[in-house]
Amino acid sequence: MRKTFVAALVLAAPLAWAQETKSPKIAVIDMGRVSAESLLGKGYSAQLEAIKNEIDSEANKKQAELAKMDQAIKALQDDLEKQGAVLSPEAADKKRTEIVKKQRERQAFLEDGQAELQKMRERAQQQAQVLNNEFQVKIKPHIDAVAKEKAIDILLDGQVTLTVNRDYDVSRDVIVKVEPWTSFRVSFRATRTSKGVRIEGGGPRVVELGANTEAAMAGN
Repeated sequence: MRKTFVAALVLAAPLAWAQETKSPKIAVIDMGRVSAESLLGKGYSAQLEAIKNEIDSEANKKQAELAKMDQAIKALQDDLEKQGAVLSPEAADKKRTEIVKKQRERQAFLEDGQAELQKMRERAQQQAQVLNNEFQVKIKPHIDAVAKEKAIDILLDGQVTLTVNRDYDVSRDVIVKVEPWTSFRVSFRATRTSKGVRIEGGGPRVVELGANTEAAMAGN
Protein backbone atom coordinates (compact mmCIF):
# COMPACT_ATOMS: atom_id res chain seq x y z
CA MET A 1 0.00 0.00 0.00
CA ARG A 2 2.84 2.36 0.85
CA LYS A 3 4.66 1.65 -2.42
CA THR A 4 1.50 2.45 -4.35
CA PHE A 5 1.13 5.77 -2.49
CA VAL A 6 4.72 6.80 -3.27
CA ALA A 7 4.31 5.92 -6.91
CA ALA A 8 1.14 7.96 -7.03
CA LEU A 9 3.01 10.98 -5.62
CA VAL A 10 5.79 10.63 -8.20
CA LEU A 11 3.29 10.47 -11.05
CA ALA A 12 1.20 13.30 -9.72
CA ALA A 13 4.10 15.70 -9.14
CA PRO A 14 4.84 16.47 -12.84
CA LEU A 15 1.12 16.87 -13.48
CA ALA A 16 0.71 19.34 -10.63
CA TRP A 17 3.80 21.28 -11.77
CA ALA A 18 2.46 21.46 -15.33
CA GLN A 19 -0.88 22.73 -14.08
CA GLU A 20 0.69 25.46 -11.93
CA THR A 21 3.26 26.66 -14.52
CA LYS A 22 1.93 28.82 -17.37
CA SER A 23 3.61 29.24 -20.72
CA PRO A 24 5.63 32.47 -20.93
CA LYS A 25 4.23 35.23 -23.13
CA ILE A 26 6.71 35.99 -25.88
CA ALA A 27 6.89 39.07 -28.11
CA VAL A 28 9.29 40.53 -30.65
CA ILE A 29 10.61 44.04 -31.19
CA ASP A 30 12.29 45.42 -34.30
CA MET A 31 14.74 47.98 -32.95
CA GLY A 32 15.63 49.04 -36.48
CA ARG A 33 12.02 50.04 -37.06
CA VAL A 34 11.80 51.80 -33.69
CA SER A 35 14.94 53.75 -34.54
CA ALA A 36 13.78 54.58 -38.07
CA GLU A 37 10.19 55.59 -37.28
CA SER A 38 10.41 57.29 -33.88
CA LEU A 39 11.43 60.94 -33.61
CA LEU A 40 13.87 59.93 -30.90
CA GLY A 41 15.56 57.48 -33.24
CA LYS A 42 15.44 59.90 -36.17
CA GLY A 43 17.18 62.51 -34.05
CA TYR A 44 20.10 60.18 -33.37
CA SER A 45 20.13 59.00 -36.99
CA ALA A 46 20.42 62.63 -38.12
CA GLN A 47 23.46 63.09 -35.89
CA LEU A 48 25.06 59.95 -37.29
CA GLU A 49 24.30 61.10 -40.83
CA ALA A 50 25.93 64.47 -40.10
CA ILE A 51 29.08 62.71 -38.90
CA LYS A 52 29.14 60.52 -42.03
CA ASN A 53 28.60 63.53 -44.30
CA GLU A 54 31.50 65.34 -42.64
CA ILE A 55 33.82 62.42 -43.37
CA ASP A 56 32.55 62.06 -46.94
CA SER A 57 33.00 65.78 -47.54
CA GLU A 58 36.58 65.71 -46.28
CA ALA A 59 37.31 62.62 -48.39
CA ASN A 60 35.92 64.33 -51.49
CA LYS A 61 38.06 67.42 -50.86
CA LYS A 62 41.19 65.32 -50.58
CA GLN A 63 40.27 63.35 -53.68
CA ALA A 64 39.79 66.58 -55.62
CA GLU A 65 43.20 67.85 -54.42
CA LEU A 66 44.81 64.59 -55.51
CA ALA A 67 43.24 64.97 -58.94
CA LYS A 68 44.79 68.45 -59.25
CA MET A 69 48.19 67.07 -58.28
CA ASP A 70 47.86 64.30 -60.84
CA GLN A 71 47.02 66.82 -63.54
CA ALA A 72 50.03 68.96 -62.62
CA ILE A 73 52.34 65.96 -62.71
CA LYS A 74 50.94 64.80 -66.04
CA ALA A 75 51.37 68.30 -67.47
CA LEU A 76 55.05 68.31 -66.46
CA GLN A 77 55.56 64.83 -67.91
CA ASP A 78 53.87 65.80 -71.19
CA ASP A 79 55.95 68.97 -71.37
CA LEU A 80 59.16 67.01 -70.83
CA GLU A 81 58.18 64.52 -73.50
CA LYS A 82 57.38 67.24 -76.05
CA GLN A 83 60.47 69.36 -75.36
CA GLY A 84 62.86 66.56 -74.54
CA ALA A 85 64.61 66.79 -77.91
CA VAL A 86 65.28 70.52 -77.68
CA LEU A 87 66.01 70.86 -73.98
CA SER A 88 69.53 70.94 -72.68
CA PRO A 89 70.55 68.08 -70.38
CA GLU A 90 70.49 70.48 -67.42
CA ALA A 91 66.98 71.72 -68.26
CA ALA A 92 65.71 68.18 -68.79
CA ASP A 93 67.20 67.07 -65.46
CA LYS A 94 65.57 70.04 -63.75
CA LYS A 95 62.15 69.04 -65.10
CA ARG A 96 62.68 65.44 -64.04
CA THR A 97 63.63 66.60 -60.56
CA GLU A 98 60.50 68.73 -60.40
CA ILE A 99 58.35 65.77 -61.47
CA VAL A 100 59.89 63.55 -58.79
CA LYS A 101 59.31 66.27 -56.20
CA LYS A 102 55.66 66.60 -57.21
CA GLN A 103 55.19 62.83 -57.06
CA ARG A 104 56.68 62.71 -53.56
CA GLU A 105 54.44 65.56 -52.47
CA ARG A 106 51.44 63.68 -53.86
CA GLN A 107 52.41 60.49 -52.03
CA ALA A 108 52.90 62.36 -48.76
CA PHE A 109 49.56 64.11 -49.20
CA LEU A 110 47.87 60.77 -49.91
CA GLU A 111 49.34 59.08 -46.84
CA ASP A 112 48.58 62.03 -44.55
CA GLY A 113 45.03 62.22 -45.92
CA GLN A 114 44.43 58.52 -45.41
CA ALA A 115 45.70 58.74 -41.82
CA GLU A 116 43.49 61.76 -41.13
CA LEU A 117 40.42 60.08 -42.58
CA GLN A 118 41.13 56.95 -40.56
CA LYS A 119 41.24 59.01 -37.38
CA MET A 120 37.97 60.67 -38.36
CA ARG A 121 36.37 57.26 -38.92
CA GLU A 122 37.61 56.00 -35.55
CA ARG A 123 36.20 59.07 -33.81
CA ALA A 124 32.96 58.60 -35.72
CA GLN A 125 32.70 55.00 -34.52
CA GLN A 126 33.19 56.14 -30.95
CA GLN A 127 30.58 58.87 -31.36
CA ALA A 128 28.19 56.39 -32.96
CA GLN A 129 28.62 54.03 -30.02
CA VAL A 130 27.94 56.84 -27.57
CA LEU A 131 24.84 57.92 -29.48
CA ASN A 132 23.60 54.33 -29.74
CA ASN A 133 24.08 53.85 -26.00
CA GLU A 134 22.15 57.05 -25.30
CA PHE A 135 19.34 55.88 -27.56
CA GLN A 136 19.20 52.49 -25.84
CA VAL A 137 19.08 54.13 -22.41
CA LYS A 138 16.28 56.51 -23.41
CA ILE A 139 14.20 53.90 -25.22
CA LYS A 140 14.55 51.19 -22.55
CA PRO A 141 11.92 52.62 -20.13
CA HIS A 142 9.36 52.72 -22.95
CA ILE A 143 10.14 49.13 -23.90
CA ASP A 144 9.76 48.08 -20.28
CA ALA A 145 6.46 49.95 -20.03
CA VAL A 146 5.03 48.17 -23.09
CA ALA A 147 6.26 44.80 -21.79
CA LYS A 148 4.59 45.45 -18.45
CA GLU A 149 1.30 46.61 -19.99
CA LYS A 150 1.13 43.56 -22.23
CA ALA A 151 2.38 41.17 -19.53
CA ILE A 152 5.27 40.06 -21.73
CA ASP A 153 7.66 37.59 -20.12
CA ILE A 154 10.22 37.29 -22.92
CA LEU A 155 10.97 40.01 -25.48
CA LEU A 156 13.11 38.96 -28.44
CA ASP A 157 15.07 41.08 -30.88
CA GLY A 158 13.46 40.76 -34.30
CA GLN A 159 16.87 40.49 -35.96
CA VAL A 160 17.50 37.10 -34.39
CA THR A 161 14.15 35.56 -35.36
CA LEU A 162 13.67 33.70 -38.64
CA THR A 163 9.96 34.39 -38.96
CA VAL A 164 7.55 36.50 -36.92
CA ASN A 165 3.79 36.74 -36.74
CA ARG A 166 2.90 40.45 -36.72
CA ASP A 167 0.58 39.87 -33.81
CA TYR A 168 3.66 39.32 -31.65
CA ASP A 169 5.51 42.44 -32.87
CA VAL A 170 5.36 45.28 -30.32
CA SER A 171 7.56 47.71 -32.27
CA ARG A 172 4.66 50.01 -33.08
CA ASP A 173 3.52 49.97 -29.45
CA VAL A 174 6.94 51.19 -28.34
CA ILE A 175 6.99 53.93 -30.99
CA VAL A 176 3.57 55.12 -29.81
CA LYS A 177 4.76 54.95 -26.21
CA VAL A 178 7.70 57.23 -27.06
CA GLU A 179 5.48 59.68 -28.96
CA PRO A 180 1.83 59.15 -27.97
CA TRP A 181 0.55 61.66 -30.50
CA THR A 182 1.63 59.37 -33.36
CA SER A 183 -1.33 57.10 -32.56
CA PHE A 184 -3.83 59.83 -33.44
CA ARG A 185 -4.98 60.82 -36.88
CA VAL A 186 -6.62 64.19 -37.27
CA SER A 187 -9.04 64.70 -40.12
CA PHE A 188 -10.37 68.00 -41.35
CA ARG A 189 -13.51 68.91 -43.21
CA ALA A 190 -13.87 72.07 -45.26
CA THR A 191 -17.34 73.46 -45.95
CA ARG A 192 -18.10 76.46 -48.15
CA THR A 193 -20.30 79.08 -46.44
CA SER A 194 -21.54 82.55 -47.28
CA LYS A 195 -18.59 83.99 -45.32
CA GLY A 196 -15.96 81.85 -46.98
CA VAL A 197 -14.66 78.42 -45.96
CA ARG A 198 -15.46 76.67 -42.67
CA ILE A 199 -12.84 74.17 -41.46
CA GLU A 200 -13.73 71.60 -38.79
CA GLY A 201 -11.64 68.85 -37.26
CA GLY A 202 -8.79 68.19 -34.88
CA GLY A 203 -10.92 69.13 -31.86
CA PRO A 204 -13.82 71.39 -30.97
CA ARG A 205 -12.23 74.46 -32.48
CA VAL A 206 -13.74 75.68 -35.74
CA VAL A 207 -11.89 78.05 -38.05
CA GLU A 208 -13.65 80.21 -40.62
CA LEU A 209 -11.71 81.74 -43.48
CA GLY A 210 -13.11 84.81 -45.18
CA ALA A 211 -13.64 85.10 -48.90
CA ASN A 212 -10.42 87.13 -49.34
CA THR A 213 -8.37 84.44 -47.61
CA GLU A 214 -9.98 81.75 -49.70
CA ALA A 215 -9.16 83.65 -52.89
CA ALA A 216 -5.56 84.12 -51.79
CA MET A 217 -5.19 80.41 -51.06
CA ALA A 218 -6.69 79.53 -54.42
CA GLY A 219 -4.28 81.87 -56.10
CA ASN A 220 -1.31 80.08 -54.52
